Amino acid sequence: MPDDWPATPDSTDIFAADLLAGETALVTGGGTGIGKAMALAFADHGADVAVASRDMDHLDPVAEAIEAKGQDACATTVDVREKEAVDAMRETVIEELGDITVLVNNAGANFLTPLEDLSANGWRAVVGTILDGTAYCTMSVGEHMIENGGGSIIAMGATNSVHGAPYHGHSGAGKAGIHNLMQTVASEWATYGVRANTIAPGIIETEGVTEAAGGALPDRILDHVPADRFGTPGDCVPLAVFLASAASAYVTGSYYPVDGGHLLLSSPY
Repeated sequence: MPDDWPATPDSTDIFAADLLAGETALVTGGGTGIGKAMALAFADHGADVAVASRDMDHLDPVAEAIEAKGQDACATTVDVREKEAVDAMRETVIEELGDITVLVNNAGANFLTPLEDLSANGWRAVVGTILDGTAYCTMSVGEHMIENGGGSIIAMGATNSVHGAPYHGHSGAGKAGIHNLMQTVASEWATYGVRANTIAPGIIETEGVTEAAGGALPDRILDHVPADRFGTPGDCVPLAVFLASAASAYVTGSYYPVDGGHLLLSSPY
């Protein structure tokens, strides 16, 4: 395992090592960033884990790391913008690992551009991945969860969904849609034992975020973050472990910012 891979944060030590024993989690976008950190943490707490994205080169090392922790793993490619591909992913995971009890909708896309320069293809690429992908995965895996008596769906939103999102309006709009969708799922599917919650990261230093920012996040942004630091993928992990577990059995339809207080200040940037 490369030295720069995220370790399961020490903050998850508060959870029992077998908290997720018997669970099978599917993490889209699980080969990098926040998704990778969550997948490894789920395995550390006893879950079997499937990771999916468009790039198998990212997925295979994560699956190997999960198996090294003593859990079963599955790595499968998917384009979440295609409903048929999502259904095929679901069937692959069920065939290899069994019933899916936890879904993390983490696949995302983003790039910086002013709205006047945003093309139709750029809009579709980002909103299609973020919102359509979350919807397709939720409906596909949700159907399976309903048939099997329930499960936990976690969607990765973003704090840019609750205020204007300068230079990434496509991403902000998609993330706002996720928030609404998860509330609808929570309302409709609670009777089936399916829970749905949204984790909304603020400014998290991941490969994708730094690439979108041109290689580094400007320090001036910290003027609007009370915690005075950028987040890390590990900051999102303990909440995901909690929401994946039976400890959150009465928690659904909730929205959890993980942003160092970013939303407390009036200006997003």
